[in-house]
Amino acid sequence: MKIGLIITVWKRNNLELQIKQILKQSIIPNYVVVFQNENHINIDNIVKKYNCIHVKSSYNTKYFGRFAYLFSLPVDICIVMDDDIIPNVNCIRNYSNLCIKHNSIIGGNGRYSFSNPDYNILKTKTPKEGLRKLQKVDFVGHLWCFKKEWLHYMFSIEPYTYDTGEDMHLCFSCKLLGNINSYVGSHNSIEDNYDNTNGSLGDDNVACFKVTSPELRKNVEKYFLDKGIKFVSI
Repeated sequence: MKIGLIITVWKRNNLELQIKQILKQSIIPNYVVVFQNENHINIDNIVKKYNCIHVKSSYNTKYFGRFAYLFSLPVDICIVMDDDIIPNVNCIRNYSNLCIKHNSIIGGNGRYSFSNPDYNILKTKTPKEGLRKLQKVDFVGHLWCFKKEWLHYMFSIEPYTYDTGEDMHLCFSCKLLGNINSYVGSHNSIEDNYDNTNGSLGDDNVACFKVTSPELRKNVEKYFLDKGIKFVSI
């Protein structure tokens, strides 16, 4: 099993901390790719120091470009990680094993869709002790672990927008075309945790939820509802 991991770089300066944690993993990915849109921060010395693949685009490919790049890697499992995620030492092994065992997309966090009757019930934030059970959701985010072959589902459907919604688009397209479910990953020990900071690095002025219109995300959901997507029911 070969694993390719994409780390996203935009305007946050957490890259070196992320790479250090990835190199401590119980399973180290075969390919570690730093995917940078535009040049808001200089990371040249960091990628050289750790000998990472550096993909730098002067054009902003937004949220979908990092997923498209994974087509070029000769891997079985893909992991895409946001720039505010610091994984614990068994995260990659845990999430990859869950992906294979359940034949599903495994995510760090998850949501029910706006139109799901159970929308307000879902709670997926990892408690301080780091332990949690596997939980089926409509879509996952922050960290995505999935089989490379499922990228064909994602890019078989034209996105409603490139400005947001890659989390929904990946999960909804895989469910619609391949009956692939999405789960928030379980943590049997603190070492399995996908984010040591428990979300603390993502609450800043560049956070997606602060700069993206909720109405636009609702329109992404409606786009897939019109295509016949069915959401999770508890």
